[in-house]
Amino acid sequence: LSLKFGDIGNLKGLVIRLLLTTSYSQLSVQDWFSLHRLQLLYNHSVQATFNATGIHAPATHSFHCEHVSSLQRYHALLVPSSEKDLSQLWEVTFIDFQV
Repeated sequence: LSLKFGDIGNLKGLVIRLLLTTSYSQLSVQDWFSLHRLQLLYNHSVQATFNATGIHAPATHSFHCEHVSSLQRYHALLVPSSEKDLSQLWEVTFIDFQV
């Protein structure tokens, strides 16, 4: 899922990309989806990548959380995927996040 924004200040062509995966759970006998990774792109290249933790729900339902964030005060469900990219320089928070 890609959320594309126009130019915002110095950010040219900001894109927030949510990489979702699906899986089948034999325990619950149903398909589930998970937010696997979040990428921030601007100026037409990937700038930051966060691994997502604990963001999943049955495929027939939605996931909702008051805060999905990279900040510890919101329990950091988004974790920088590498120390080599610029994700350490970003703070990301979605309020009333629902997929």
